[in-house]
Amino acid sequence: YPVEAACMSVLLDNLSMMELNSFLALIPILCGWLMLKSQQTALRVAFALLWFFFLPNTLYILTDLQYLPEQWNAMSTLGKLGLAVQYSTYELIGVSSFLLALYPLEKLLVRSRWRENKVALAVVLITVNFFIGFGMVLGRVQRLNSWDIFIDAPKVIAASFQIVSSSELLLLVMLF
Repeated sequence: YPVEAACMSVLLDNLSMMELNSFLALIPILCGWLMLKSQQTALRVAFALLWFFFLPNTLYILTDLQYLPEQWNAMSTLGKLGLAVQYSTYELIGVSSFLLALYPLEKLLVRSRWRENKVALAVVLITVNFFIGFGMVLGRVQRLNSWDIFIDAPKVIAASFQIVSSSELLLLVMLF
């Protein structure tokens, strides 16, 4: 019974982290859709900024796999099954939300004059992915959240300078 209680405790503890991060990964999907549907330029810009700042939350979910090996070793056979289902679902949410959140950008690029300029499209996609990686490093290494840009911008700026001045962190950005 103590092993099952410990397994249940791990699964329940994971839920709060996974629920919050899954919710944050849904924000860029909603903002991207609203960005496409908005008729007013100011609203489009506001939703585009929110989309941009919350987009790293989609793939950030993948970084939580770091917790799996330690949790796996602490689980019973039945607990391992629950953990596998939990993490598989969670990682699927991360990858799916990333793809769905990129859809509005794809729509905007297809509608734009840039669709014929393959180099410009590549630069846009590389730049967006660089900033996703940058946001992931801000979250995973600097322990900042997407909303910190609105409530503590100086802290985000300072952390950003730390990233760009560190070759190790810039390499991590590129890897992400």
